[in-house]
Amino acid sequence: MGEAARRTDRIEREIMIDAPIERVWSLVSEPGWWIGDGDRSKQTVTREGDLVVVEFQPYGKFGVLPIAADAPTYVSFRGNADPSELPGEDNSTLVEFFLAEKDGGTLVRVVESGFETVYPSPEGRADALRGNTEGWEMQLGFAKRDAENPSR
Repeated sequence: MGEAARRTDRIEREIMIDAPIERVWSLVSEPGWWIGDGDRSKQTVTREGDLVVVEFQPYGKFGVLPIAADAPTYVSFRGNADPSELPGEDNSTLVEFFLAEKDGGTLVRVVESGFETVYPSPEGRADALRGNTEGWEMQLGFAKRDAENPSR
């Protein structure tokens, strides 16, 4: 995939968290932890077979499907806004978290890809990329806050 296509198909962000990799792993390996406003007590999480349904009002229900995990360094999920439909390559983005120990803390990199398939129109894709980029900045900040202050 060329560089121009990568810019319209994926988001990559990273953050350094001053916490042990195991603590960060316990957070980012939870399906759907990134849904909402950072207050996980407002989430209702249920399982329907392999699918994890995360409800966060007023935004609704989201389906999250765990794809792969290699603790404590990699985990991936697919998710969509219609939990009645199993997330797959044709209807959801792939969210991957890469963790690495660094300087006594944990470097977390998130990659979300598949926007060109899910959002075929350039305008819809641009809106989704913009919104999700802002969302990942916010969610990684929440992950840093929660991992560095586990008594919260």
